[in-house]
Amino acid sequence: MARFLRNKDQKAGLPPGSLIFTGQHKISIPELRLIKYDSSSLTDTAIESLNSISEAPERTGKIWLNIDGVHDSELMKELGELFSISPLALEDILDTEQRPFIEEYPDYLFSTMKILVSIDAEQEIFAEQVSFILRENHLISFNEQPNAIFDPIHKRLKKNKTKIRNNGSDYLFYTLLDCVLENYLKVIEITGERIEDLEEEVTTEPCPEHLESINFYRREIAYIRKSIRPVKEIILKINKLDSELISEDTTTYMKDLLNMMDQALDSLEIYKDILGDLFTTYSMYMGTRLNETMKFLTIFSTIFIPLTFIAGLYGMNFTTIPGLNSPNGFYLSIIIMGAISAGMLVLFKLKKWL
Repeated sequence: MARFLRNKDQKAGLPPGSLIFTGQHKISIPELRLIKYDSSSLTDTAIESLNSISEAPERTGKIWLNIDGVHDSELMKELGELFSISPLALEDILDTEQRPFIEEYPDYLFSTMKILVSIDAEQEIFAEQVSFILRENHLISFNEQPNAIFDPIHKRLKKNKTKIRNNGSDYLFYTLLDCVLENYLKVIEITGERIEDLEEEVTTEPCPEHLESINFYRREIAYIRKSIRPVKEIILKINKLDSELISEDTTTYMKDLLNMMDQALDSLEIYKDILGDLFTTYSMYMGTRLNETMKFLTIFSTIFIPLTFIAGLYGMNFTTIPGLNSPNGFYLSIIIMGAISAGMLVLFKLKKWL
């Protein structure tokens, strides 16, 4: 299955804002989690539908609505009506192959990006889409399926007198972005450790299986880079926004995210260079092995050229060849051939060809 660009025939010819899901159904039924909090109280509830929210959230208190599973177009339509979300933003949420970006609407910010998922060490890395809608006092997050990267935020919310409880929804947005970037660094770190182990193996004793591993990790690095590079543009744009939705204090924290993005992208460039050097090292080693083999075969053939000449000369059907009728002729020819072979080996040794 293609990872870099997938088929989008489902949306061909449809007008902008069409709520058509393009992707894989990761879970059968969307899971909704509503968290209401302030500095002194917290309620965390799993809700079955948006009917549990009787009206648009009030301006008092802070709300985090997390939705796992974005394939339900009817749910998205209902959500758009309840929270006054543009159909264009909802369309981007349903399009799980959307390039990461951030868009400023009159009364909210919309952003979508990728998180990286790897089931185990033997499988490819895949990106899943996560989207955010930030309003004055509430935040809505969308995941393709439940994941654990936001679990630390849930734990922090349960503690009283923490920054996340005392600050606005923009600070919650920052903490979720921080988790996304931590996810990038973790996946890059794990992939980098495997590449460094591969580097040690290749530089010690390369084998044909290493070429397959090198090409595998080159694809993985390219895929990770394609998935996370646009996120730096998002962070830069957030820091330049003149929006009341993000306070000056939160903007200061957002600037720290640039350091994490630079670290992630720099690491990818380093590992990309390492894999390029490993490919060169492997190619040189295999070329050297081939040269050694050809060298051995050339020397072997060269030694047998005069021996073949002697054998061919005395194999001619003439009766007057000197020594042909000698009772010791065979043994003499063997001695001569052996002397020639030994002499050539000594000569090759002196020439440092062996």
